Formats: sequence, structure tokens, C-alpha cells
Amino acid sequence: MTNCCKYGMIGLIVSLAVSVLHAEDIYISPAGNDAASGAKDQPLATLAKALEKQRSAGPGTIWLEEGVYALSEGLLIDKPNSGTTAAPLVIRAVAPRKARITGARQVTGFRPIAADEAKTLISEEARANILVADLKAQGFSALKALKDKFGAPGVEEVFFGEMPLTVARWPNKGFAMFTELIDAGASARTHWVQRDVYHPGSFKFPSDRPKHWDLTRDIYLHGFWCYEWCDEALKVASYNKDTQELRFAVKHNYGIGNPGHKDNQQNRQFYALNVFEELDMPGEYYLDRKANKLYLWPPSDISKTPVYLSICDNPLLKLSELSNAVLRDLVFENSVNCAVIMWNCNNVRIENCLVRNMAMQGINSSGGSNNHVVGCEVTRTGARAIYMSAGDRKTLTPGNCSVVGNHLHHLGRYDWGGGRGVTLAGCGNRVAHNHIHDCPTGGVDYSGNEHVLEFNEVHRTCTLYADVGVFYTGRDWSSRNNIVRYNLIYDSSGLAGESHGSQAIYLDDCDSGDIVCGNIVFGGVNRGVLLGGGRDNTFEDNIFINLPKGIHVDARGPRGITLDKPGSWNLKAKCEQVGYLSPLWKERYPRLARVMDEDPLLPMGNVFRRNILIGCKEPWALAKDVKPEWLTREDNLVLTMEEFPALEGQFNGKRPDLSMLPELWAKVPGFKAIALEKIGLAGHR
Repeated sequence: MTNCCKYGMIGLIVSLAVSVLHAEDIYISPAGNDAASGAKDQPLATLAKALEKQRSAGPGTIWLEEGVYALSEGLLIDKPNSGTTAAPLVIRAVAPRKARITGARQVTGFRPIAADEAKTLISEEARANILVADLKAQGFSALKALKDKFGAPGVEEVFFGEMPLTVARWPNKGFAMFTELIDAGASARTHWVQRDVYHPGSFKFPSDRPKHWDLTRDIYLHGFWCYEWCDEALKVASYNKDTQELRFAVKHNYGIGNPGHKDNQQNRQFYALNVFEELDMPGEYYLDRKANKLYLWPPSDISKTPVYLSICDNPLLKLSELSNAVLRDLVFENSVNCAVIMWNCNNVRIENCLVRNMAMQGINSSGGSNNHVVGCEVTRTGARAIYMSAGDRKTLTPGNCSVVGNHLHHLGRYDWGGGRGVTLAGCGNRVAHNHIHDCPTGGVDYSGNEHVLEFNEVHRTCTLYADVGVFYTGRDWSSRNNIVRYNLIYDSSGLAGESHGSQAIYLDDCDSGDIVCGNIVFGGVNRGVLLGGGRDNTFEDNIFINLPKGIHVDARGPRGITLDKPGSWNLKAKCEQVGYLSPLWKERYPRLARVMDEDPLLPMGNVFRRNILIGCKEPWALAKDVKPEWLTREDNLVLTMEEFPALEGQFNGKRPDLSMLPELWAKVPGFKAIALEKIGLAGHR
């Protein structure tokens, strides 16, 4: 099957010998007709037909009237649909965010659950409230099977109006904890955090709850099984009601239990999902994937709010080698996959769109150049909001792509570790003026070279993870000249545990060569900076307020890695892959060219200048293996909270008042003023 057929479009490629017609506006409406002309008073019915017409007519604007546009397979928009710089292809809503491109279909025909179906439900009350819909009888295709383990599962979901419902789970809120490991299924540590994993592990379940569960229905436990920075949902194989041993059907990446603790035993949080017997509260549902039935306890009157099932297994829109195009003012919702994927596109903008209720990520752009996501809202995704990768690292050619002025929130419903606002990769891209909050892990992670991450407001991140960074990068000497500046970070304290909690800016595992300046960390994280053994980083004009630790530096390189041993971090190999000794790289990064001659595993060449640390219990947290002479520290200011009482009452989880900060930085000669008014969404507008 061709890609065009797969995505539900018939491509009409215009011969070069045929003159392109003049551009025109094309209208579509849910009440339209694909046999119509596409004029405003004769709208088409589908976006697929409008795109077919646009290929023949040339660049123009496709207008979507208010309403719902259902895509069961998604659409491919590719090179023949491209516009020009002067006349781009534009796809936009007539009324902003009133045209909804959806990957879901409404479910009807509900009936009360029968007594024989309800007999295994634990809750008596549930038996009187559960409704059932036969999806097969309504023409729905067979439901997808869940994998044995997953982050974001990428399967059908149920929505009540605009909100995703909850798969039947136990406990209904929060987490259970296991403390007694039975079988790790793995060796002790073999290298840093690595272990040899032999078989699925087991532990003593903290209650006898599983004796009520039918394990043939594919039940999963989602949680942290070894480290508090690696979550997975694992299928359950068996439960012994006499010993309470629960055994998994599949291996976890690191085995079960944390080998850094005595007897590999440590509290680990988890919850059970996809458990029919635990369908016991309003807003929960269970999809019987073998019988093609939906069991639902509606959160309110089902006659007043529609129920939807996501069915589109592909991205709603896939843009492939498309150039000069704009998606504007649209709503993308309720897909098994993601909203928009861009592959090798150039000069494409996604503007003022609302993306919600994706089972996986929101927007993904890989390759190409000059692509931008601007002024959008992305929420309730299964994983991250936006992935952007562009530019050539070897030639240091910038991608000139950006993620600017977006509201990214309530992410990572399934994939906690991937549930960030933005992931940035490649060379020469920008993340700016975004408001990012309510993420299970950090707000932004980045890799590559020459990126700028600036003026973002980030809070209520790291809600489930430990040893995590609000801004995070790691494990690459060659990832150089990234600038993290003028960001406001607060209220992101991270999961309590034996790990490092949360860090506002985390340069992990010897990451090197970044510039961190003008950031404001206003309480609510464990560390302002965690520099994990890296080199040649510059930290200037940052403000760290009311933290357990202000700036942490360690020398983990010699303890954790070798340069060439299998299982190492491959720091030298990563440099060689990008040609770090080429004339271009040697000129751009002269210190990197000399790295092998200068005690490469030690954290040397780091500069800390004009930073303000106020009310930090431990302003400078230097590990025992770090020699102070390795660091350059100049003109930094350390104060107690009592020495600057204007900060009192600010640490309440709300956006702090920044108006007193100029008075604070006036105490440091040469401190470069921060344009406070430019931070966050307001700074973009």
C-alpha cells in the first residue's frame, strides 16, 4: 500500500508541461459536498478533496468552516502541495479554533451492564452504574492489542466530551508502593547504572488485591521498577495468592529493585491499569479488546455529553517534504498517534493551533529547515508536547527552526519520562517565550549544538520523576555552544527519594560547552545547577533563590566511565562522529579539539561569574572529588534570606513577583540586567 493510500489521499501530480492555475480560496464545511466547487457558498466536505483541488489550482488558502472533520486514517500532505515563499499553502479555520480535526468517532448505543458481565466487579455500586457499548455492532474495527510493555501505548482511548477518561485502575488515585523484592531478574550493577537482565522479575504485592483480578485480560503495572528516572508499564504474568508474589511477563530495562540499596530493596511507586474488576468510579472505562466492547461509568449524564473513541492510528496530518505552508487556528484532537508530523519540510509554520488528547506526542518535526511552531496550545498528550530536530551538526549548519510562544501543559499522561514540553535536537534552533507546566518529568531537554533556549516560564514540572532537570541535557562532549538564558523556573521540586530530586538546569554525565546565563530559579527545586562532571561550561548572571543547594559540581567521569570500553558513555566516539578535529570544528570549538590532552574526564574549564545565591542552604555544593582550583569563580554573591527580606511570602507555588530583582542584582557590579518583561507568553506577545 502506498503512503498516499495509507493516509487517505489521492495524489494528483501536475505535469510540468501544464501551466499552474491561479491560486484561489477553497472552502470546506461539515455540511459541504465534495462534488461542489469549493467556493464559499459551495463548500467541499473534506480536507482530502480540498488538498486534491489545491494541487491543481496552485497555492492558496483552504478555509475550514466551524465544525468537526473526522479522519479515520490521517492525511498525507506532500511536496506537490507546496506553496511558494510569496504564496504559501495556507490551511486555516474561518473562526479560530472552531474547526476540529479529530481522529475519533462517537460511540452510541449504550446499555446497562448485564448481571453476568458485572459479577466480577469489586464495587457493588459500579454494577448499578456501568454502561456497555458493543463497538463491533456499531461498525468499529477490531481494537489494537496492548504491547507487553510500553511508555505511551498508542492504542484507542475514550473521551467524554473534550476530556480523556481514565482506564480502570487501582488505586484510583496516587500510587501503591512495594518494598519486598523477590526476584530482581538481573545482576548487580555492571557499569554505572547498567545491569544484565536475565528474565522478568517479581516482588511481593503490598496487598491481596490481585486475587480478584483476571490476569488473562492483560493487566499492567506502571511505575518505577528500578530507578526513579525510568518508568514503564509492564504486563503481569502471574500472582500467587498464598505468597502474594506477582511476576511480570516481560523484562524491565534495568531489572526490578534498585541495586544501589541493601538487598536491592527500596520503595517503588506504581499503579495497576487495564483492570476490568477495578472499574469502580465515575470517569473510568475498560475496553475489552478481544470482544470489542466498551464498559464505561460516565462522569455525568451521558445523554448530554458525547462519548468518543479514538480510532486514527496515524498522525492526523503527515507533512512530507512540504515547503512554504501554514497551518493556522485549527484544533487537532483525539488521535491514537499524534497531531502533526513534519518530515524534511521547509518553511512550514503551525500557528495558533490547539492540540489536545493525543495518545502519543503532540507535534513532531524532523529534518528540513525554517519550520516553526508558534502560539499554539498543546495539552493532555500521552508523551511530550513538541519534538523539533533540524540542522546538520557535522557541518554546523543551523536548522533555523523554533518553538516560540506556546502554552504546553498537562503532558505525559502515559509516558512519564517522555512527558516534557519540548525536546530539541540538531543544530541552531530556538525554544523561547513558552509557558510550560504540569509535566511528570522536566520541561525541556536538548542535544546538539548552537541552540538558544530563552525567556521560557517553567513550573510544576518534575512532578513524578527524581534525578531530573527542568532544563536537561547530557552525556556528550561535542554538544557545544547551547545557550540557556533568561528562563524563569519555580515550583518543580521533583519526586522525593534517594536520588537527586530536581535540578533547574542539569548538565548530566559530562555534558560540556554550554552557556547558562541570566536564569532565575525562584525556589521549588533541589538544585539550581547540577553540573555532572562536564567541562568548559559558563554560568553567568544567574539568580538562585531559596534552594537546598545552589550550584552542585561533581567529578563523576573517572568513577563512571572509560573512553572506549563497551557500555561506556562513548564520549570520544560521539566527538569523532561529528568530526571534532575537522578545521571547522577546531576553529569553532578549540577547547574541544584539545580535550584528549587535558585530563578529559575531569570537570575542568568551567566558569562561574556574577551569580547570585540567596537563601540557599548550601550555596556551593562541590563534591569531595572536585578540587576548587579546577573551577573559575569570580564576583559571585551569596546572601541569606534575612539579608534580602523583600522575598518573604513569595514561595507559594504561584508565579513570583520579580519586580524586586533589579534591586538585588544592583549589588553585583557588572551583572547583566535581565529583561523581565520578556519572560513567558507575555514577552512573546
